[in-house]
Amino acid sequence: MTQNPVAEYISASRSGKDAIDRQRKLLAEYQGSLQQFYEAVCEIVLIVNANRQIVFFNSIFPSLLNVENPETLYGLRPGEAMGCMHACSNPGGCGTSRFCTQCGAVNSILSALNQKNDLQECRLLKDESLEALELLIRTTPLEIQGQMFSIVAITDISHEKRRRVLERIFFHDALNTAAGLRVFAQMLNESPDHENAQIFRQSLVSGIEQLADEIYCQKELLAAESNELEVKKQKVDPAVLVRQTAEIYQLRFPDHRIVVHESAQTVTLNSDFRLLQRVLGNMLLNALEASSPEQTVTISTRIIKDHVEFRVHNPTPLSKENQLQLFQRSFSTKGQGRGLGTYSMKLLTEGYLNGWISVDSSPENGTAFTATYPL
Repeated sequence: MTQNPVAEYISASRSGKDAIDRQRKLLAEYQGSLQQFYEAVCEIVLIVNANRQIVFFNSIFPSLLNVENPETLYGLRPGEAMGCMHACSNPGGCGTSRFCTQCGAVNSILSALNQKNDLQECRLLKDESLEALELLIRTTPLEIQGQMFSIVAITDISHEKRRRVLERIFFHDALNTAAGLRVFAQMLNESPDHENAQIFRQSLVSGIEQLADEIYCQKELLAAESNELEVKKQKVDPAVLVRQTAEIYQLRFPDHRIVVHESAQTVTLNSDFRLLQRVLGNMLLNALEASSPEQTVTISTRIIKDHVEFRVHNPTPLSKENQLQLFQRSFSTKGQGRGLGTYSMKLLTEGYLNGWISVDSSPENGTAFTATYPL
């Protein structure tokens, strides 16, 4: 057994190749005809040892991963085999980083290794492709000749969760906007000469623009996830981008205070204005929804060598649990059925705009999202 002392959550200890081979042989002798059963089900079935390393898998697992040599999967942990972006966040590997404290797969496996059946959901964002998976993890304890294992059954529920989230977000936001439009339209219809008629008309136009934007946002996100989103590069003035984005959201949140700090340097960014504004808009929306009207939300730009940095700050800190799950699809600090905002920031920034995004939050300094792009 090899030992890696670096671990922020669970032990990084691993079984060596000889131990893995012995456990594979032990399972083969124990299971017998069960092998046919595992091959007959549509779920991924793994068996992991006490160090959470794979010692058995059914044939659907390597085929879904497009792994040419299945032998390479033995000894890996599930997150490592599936390309989880946090599997290498810590040198100890899958299960050892601070992000793993919130992982449903890791915690479900731990339950089974402690002789308890468990069922949890797991949100996984792949490291290279940024593909988001939502998985249902069912684990069952298995003891053979005094050795503890966990049977891990994995069902991909990404499409179901995706549909639910999109329905809840889209219908919730679109119906709320449509309800507001109806009110202003009724006011104009009943009192076309009312002293506030011009305000009603402006609100009506603003609401229609917001509704169209919400519809386009969903269409854009679907295209991004399907690798069908077209990036249209142009010359972008970061100062203009920030000012326009702030003005849009100031209209949507008239009771909040948005302060813009522009860089003293004048530069031009070669990027897609529309997608950049979508990212900044989500950053600003997050900050405004987390803040009270008396608090100040700041959006700023800074030039660092050959990059431009956009930063949105609000005084409200995120909990440690929320920080560890940010950027995962379907996770939201606003409750169930939300959670595409931070995910889309990362998807657009790192998948299409050649940049990177991060968050820093503490009780002393509040929360700041930072997106950085090459000039």
